Amino acid sequence: MKQEEMAFNQEELRALLLGLRDEVLAKIEEEMGTKVREDPRFSSLSTMDIGDLSQLDLAEDIDYSLLQLYVERLRNIDEALRRLEEGTYGYCEECGKAIGLKRLKVLPFTRYCVKCQEKLEKMGQPSKLRMMRRLEDFEREEEEEEL
Repeated sequence: MKQEEMAFNQEELRALLLGLRDEVLAKIEEEMGTKVREDPRFSSLSTMDIGDLSQLDLAEDIDYSLLQLYVERLRNIDEALRRLEEGTYGYCEECGKAIGLKRLKVLPFTRYCVKCQEKLEKMGQPSKLRMMRRLEDFEREEEEEEL
């Protein structure tokens, strides 16, 4: 991606990331119920892991595996926002080349270009992209069931 192109789209991508962050926080709050609003321990959700979450004394029935996916997505978004502030956003962490703008718009918190992502998946590295797609599929199925 060209420097001018990146600068031009930086605010658009920041807005996209912040919008996604709000959506994920809303999903976490929905999953956890009112405990998120009432309990001060939830002020730093992005630093919690599944062990921390399972230790909390919650009356509601919570799907921790789904919650873990949401928290992981939140961490990825926060990390992308940090990289945006540092000026390293939009560059592949594997090869250092610019990630295409189309890819960033579809998956704004991605850390790898398509080529490196495919290489990592072939090497057996767990794919965050695959996990995020499964989560999106699950969300679509839930929405369809509600209709």
